[in-house]
Amino acid sequence: MLYLLWFKIKQPQSISQKQLMEVWKKEAETAMPAVKAGKIKGLWKVSGKREVIAILDANSHEEIDETLENLPIVKELGHSVDIDVYPIHPYENFYELIKKLIE
Repeated sequence: MLYLLWFKIKQPQSISQKQLMEVWKKEAETAMPAVKAGKIKGLWKVSGKREVIAILDANSHEEIDETLENLPIVKELGHSVDIDVYPIHPYENFYELIKKLIE
């Protein structure tokens, strides 16, 4: 199953920008192998914002929860990270459904 994950990171007042970037570096070092392995189907940084969008391939809702709770950025900045999760499917599948519905 595919999920769109939208991460919105707020810098806590208690840490410097350098500390935030150090946490973000750990996050990137965790994400890059998952991209290469195909678990993360796409990963984008939103320009000008502290936001990241990912397409994740997961076997269950529980796997999404487990994955998110184990991310370095969530472990270290959990209260400062908002994550929107949307289950998604290929538009081609929706097109096939539309054809069935109008028959």
